[in-house]
Amino acid sequence: MRIDPRSHIAAIRQRLGRTEYRVGLFIVIPAFFILLFILLRLGYSLTASTMDVYVRVNSITSLKEGTPVQIKGYRLGRVVEIRPLFKPALHFLATLRISREIELYEDCAAVITNQNVIGDPVVELRNPERKGAFLREGDVLEGIESGSLEEMMAKVNTLLTEVTAIVTVYREVSQESRGDIRKLIVSLSDSIANINTIIQNTQMDIINIIGSMRKTSQTLDDVATEIKKNPMKFLFQGKK
Repeated sequence: MRIDPRSHIAAIRQRLGRTEYRVGLFIVIPAFFILLFILLRLGYSLTASTMDVYVRVNSITSLKEGTPVQIKGYRLGRVVEIRPLFKPALHFLATLRISREIELYEDCAAVITNQNVIGDPVVELRNPERKGAFLREGDVLEGIESGSLEEMMAKVNTLLTEVTAIVTVYREVSQESRGDIRKLIVSLSDSIANINTIIQNTQMDIINIIGSMRKTSQTLDDVATEIKKNPMKFLFQGKK
């Protein structure tokens, strides 16, 4: 039996085509799901419910890719990219991929702060009091750094140092004051004792003086009586 070369070649091509098709599907389908997973992780949505806005900052010490974006504690999205700009001076532009569900306004503030004392940084969006136009795709916001964790810890350490110094001074003053008060009390006690002694001594002197005055007065009375009785005798007493 003779085999037609053309039909044989066609059969081989058909089998190869099926194999290539299967291999292609085996490669394309996983690649599609991997790409979809990456896009979802980056913040993209199949329903186009996100938008990209930008935040201009002077430094990136407290900002990095993956930093969450929130408003009033509710998470809107996250930072997906940070790139440097060199004109007019070096600064940075952070791309925020956020949800469209929340109404944000073009004058809203982007405050870079910490979730808590030991927490990671977060971009807090705050709407202005006077609401104007809505925030749109591609708008640029000015970033405001409310203070990094290092600055907060430095301030806390400074405050603790000042409090410790005040407490130390208070203790020293209290100790010195106690000593002064004790010395003052001792001095007052000594002074009171001296005053009492002086009073006691003075009382004795006064009593003696009063006794002497009484004796003197009695003597004068006797002399006066004698003069009244015999004035001439008193005058010529002691003369021959």
